[in-house]
Amino acid sequence: MKRALNGLFVLAVVAFSLWLFLKDDAAQPGPLSVSHEEITGCEECHTPWRGVSDEKCLQCHEFGSRASLIPLIAFHEANEYCLKCHREHGGAAADISRMDHTLLNGELLCTQCHFDKHDGLFGRDCRACHGITTWKVEGYRHPPEGNRECARCHRAPRSHYEPEFWSRIEKGMSETSVSQKKCWECHRVHDWRHRKMGHAL
Repeated sequence: MKRALNGLFVLAVVAFSLWLFLKDDAAQPGPLSVSHEEITGCEECHTPWRGVSDEKCLQCHEFGSRASLIPLIAFHEANEYCLKCHREHGGAAADISRMDHTLLNGELLCTQCHFDKHDGLFGRDCRACHGITTWKVEGYRHPPEGNRECARCHRAPRSHYEPEFWSRIEKGMSETSVSQKKCWECHRVHDWRHRKMGHAL
């Protein structure tokens, strides 16, 4: 039984090899991107039966020390894991880069590559709120009702600085010291649209 299975396996390998040899387009995975369109031979990147390796990539793409690289690609100094982020044969217009942030050094600041949408309000440790594989913030919990640092994260809308709008706010409040930074005077923590004041604006 074992001999029969081995013979069947060898026959399958021979048949597959013969099919590849006779059907030339079977080994054509698709056109290269514009970046690599000048490459003419498969063996420039591929090693037969083993595929592409970091060593093959580094024959053309050289990365020196971190000091010689722009911040956006500084992590390339590792000179490995090329295929974790880069894929070819998607066509001339394909983007061959698919960033895998899990490969990065944990000490690398996100703002070294990404623009800080929060304008520094939350500090520099983006990973304290955001994940690496998904940027979506999961399970965020708002500070308790007694927290008085709303302005650290929230900016009052433009309307809150218009004199006419603000005079209406003050008419409905018992205190006259209310300001754009005292968000808790008018808003509830669990739902920002739920306002405390009883008067209509």
